[in-house]
Amino acid sequence: MNLVDLLKKNIVMIPVVASVIVGTFTGVRYIVSLTETINKNKSAITIINEEDLKNQIEYIARIQENQNHLLLNIEKNKGNTIVTNDKLKRLEEKIKQLEIDFKHFLIQKSN
Repeated sequence: MNLVDLLKKNIVMIPVVASVIVGTFTGVRYIVSLTETINKNKSAITIINEEDLKNQIEYIARIQENQNHLLLNIEKNKGNTIVTNDKLKRLEEKIKQLEIDFKHFLIQKSN
């Protein structure tokens, strides 16, 4: 049997074998392309996640800084309130003493 006879007997098989070979090649090429796309997307997702994490850390740092500033203002206002209350008490005492002195003065003047 020579090659020509084999081809004549199996003429139907030639397109089938060719399409199987082409289909296999196309499938492998598609899988390789899909794998490359997945790897590229993994890299992009990793970069996005790292930047997002960095932004979240910066945001938390700013919030903590603002919180510390607010706490400092609260403590400062507490201190100011204590000083103000103390001064008010002293002023009240002085006013009461002035009222007592004024009453004594009026009593002495009327006598």
